[in-house]
Amino acid sequence: MEPTPRPHFLAVPHLRFQNEYVWFLFLSACDIMLTWYILIRRGGEEVNPIADMAIRHWGLWGAIGLKFSLVLFVVVACEWISRERIIVARRLALAAVVISAIPVLYSLSLLGWHWMYPLDA
Repeated sequence: MEPTPRPHFLAVPHLRFQNEYVWFLFLSACDIMLTWYILIRRGGEEVNPIADMAIRHWGLWGAIGLKFSLVLFVVVACEWISRERIIVARRLALAAVVISAIPVLYSLSLLGWHWMYPLDA
């Protein structure tokens, strides 16, 4: 498969993996909301040291900024890589979706566990 032609430097081509990016963005937003709910409403603690530092210094806006900076970095990396190696870029986009689903599933399982077995019971 031949690589796609390079766009002009200032041209804005269409995104190649739009469905993956939508899922990645959705799961990232869910991660922020669930993390914030667990931290504020349930008295939990952040296990990611980088996210913990951002939350301690800048609160919710720090978490949002960190998460969506990562999302932007991954999308730009996928688009950049797809100019030369589209299969590798698609795998990276899919990996980003799968990896971002892990903390969401973990948070939901924690909330489910604490709902079924409350600490004060």
